[in-house]
Amino acid sequence: MPSIDDLLRKRKELLDDIDKEIRSQYTRAVTLLFTDIVGSTQFFEEMGDISGRQMIQTHNDLLFPIIGEYGGRVIKTIGDSIMASFEDPCKAVTGAVVMQKALETYNKVSDQKHRIKVRMGLHFGEAVVDEKDLFGDMVNTSARVEARADAGEIIISHSLKNQLGDFGYPVVFLGTDVVKGKKEKIDFFMINWNSRDEREIVESWKTRITITITHEKSGAGKPHVIIRNNISLSPEIQPLAQKGNPYLNRVMLPHPRLFFGRQALVKRILTRIQSERPQSISIVGERRIGKSSLLNYLNFASTRALMMDSPEKYIFLFVDFQQIRANTAGEIIGVILRELKRTMAANMELEVPEDFDGMRILCQAIADAGYKFIMFFDEFESVTKNPNIKPDFYSSFRSLANKFPLAFVTASGRNLKDMCVTHEISDSPFFNIFSVQNVGLFKQEEAAELVKTPSAQCNVPLEPLASKIMAEAGLYPFFLQMMCGSWFEYLETEGKSASDFCGKKTPREVLGLFREEAEPHFEYIAETFSPAETSFMKKVAGETPVSDDDASSDMAAQELLKRGYLVLAEDGVIKAFGIEFGLFLKKYFLR
Repeated sequence: MPSIDDLLRKRKELLDDIDKEIRSQYTRAVTLLFTDIVGSTQFFEEMGDISGRQMIQTHNDLLFPIIGEYGGRVIKTIGDSIMASFEDPCKAVTGAVVMQKALETYNKVSDQKHRIKVRMGLHFGEAVVDEKDLFGDMVNTSARVEARADAGEIIISHSLKNQLGDFGYPVVFLGTDVVKGKKEKIDFFMINWNSRDEREIVESWKTRITITITHEKSGAGKPHVIIRNNISLSPEIQPLAQKGNPYLNRVMLPHPRLFFGRQALVKRILTRIQSERPQSISIVGERRIGKSSLLNYLNFASTRALMMDSPEKYIFLFVDFQQIRANTAGEIIGVILRELKRTMAANMELEVPEDFDGMRILCQAIADAGYKFIMFFDEFESVTKNPNIKPDFYSSFRSLANKFPLAFVTASGRNLKDMCVTHEISDSPFFNIFSVQNVGLFKQEEAAELVKTPSAQCNVPLEPLASKIMAEAGLYPFFLQMMCGSWFEYLETEGKSASDFCGKKTPREVLGLFREEAEPHFEYIAETFSPAETSFMKKVAGETPVSDDDASSDMAAQELLKRGYLVLAEDGVIKAFGIEFGLFLKKYFLR
């Protein structure tokens, strides 16, 4: 009876023999092509499943014959992707060029929504080949190469480039980078089949490089951050489906084209963000003045692409602290890290501890990758008012801003120092890093734009009534929008035009719609006034005009002017920000 050692030796010999047989019979060098239709998911969503399937059939009818013509074999299709193998590397790449040219010709005679744009990647190496499929590490690498291409591009690996020799099309060296699942970096090349500017190709490639920073922590494995900086910052804005009354939105504006005014403030904030060391900013303004919409407008990629010099050098994160449940410092950091992981899912792998050490690892990775990190924090007073957040939280975040190229942009109803739960926290040096930017009433031209543009786009123009609307509602954006909405609803319902009411009183129906919605907010504002502010507001609501001289030495009056509830009229009289708010004050304080 043979010993266990003899049997194990025999087993190894048999396995070696089988491996040799597989290598000799089934393993050979091939060139593998992967293709993928760019934007197919959106096409299916917008055009429907049948049209989507027809688009893929058109794609296959265009490309399959070319693959066969250049000696290729379609191994399989995976949804909107093709996997094909070629024996001849030069024919494989030439076939890819011919396919791109065929698509280009097809797209020239097709309307915009039916154009088919395909990215392609090719790799050369040994694979296990059977009758119906290919297997091996080179298959995975080929797919990773294809993933680095954009629409209309052909990217190849260094191993395939070495097989081409004197090839008929320019081959542009892009750079060296890692691919997922591989330890060693590989060289990437692009086939410049359509005579693009080579400098533009290389610059485009720089936005797709993967940077990996691995941090080893004793006894805690290997937390890591991988940033793939292929973030799209196209200034192209998705169409805005505008139906019905355009003035009914009462939450943070969800689309950049719904944002009006504040352009000088936007530029001022972006200028500070773009300084060599990004500057932290505290956006301060009253309830419903538009702070959250401003913050969200800054966070739109289209805004940054149009108004920043190098938006691709930044990573942005938006966190609304009013919408999250985070009661401790650790929970807040966890929310920040998870939100970044969700937002950047296509561009970042983030595996770090959900604590300050994890934040430090993240910020170090972002800095090492050559980025600046901007965090937008809406309703940040939810944090400063939380008694569970201790001073060391703020000290830690200040140290991040001091050490790394990052900035915090917060939005709050008051200066952050005035909204801290303890004096110990308000005295934290963290609050000294902020430049305060106040959000107040609209300027006349900004208010006029809000009155005119949305209504004209929806074919119920309010421009003839702009002066009347701004006088009655004031330049407070929230209430201005309400008044516009009330007029829009009335005119649309009655089938009348704004010009019918020029020089006439505002209809009771319009004022009724406005007051029904606005007065609860007016009442909330009045209830927030301090005793000194209430006393001055009663003077304003009285019959005797209050002059600028009366207000100049009154701290409460100055605060009310600063917050936008009072305005200085051209005649030197202090008034409520709008006629309707003034009427409310008389009713509220003098009843």
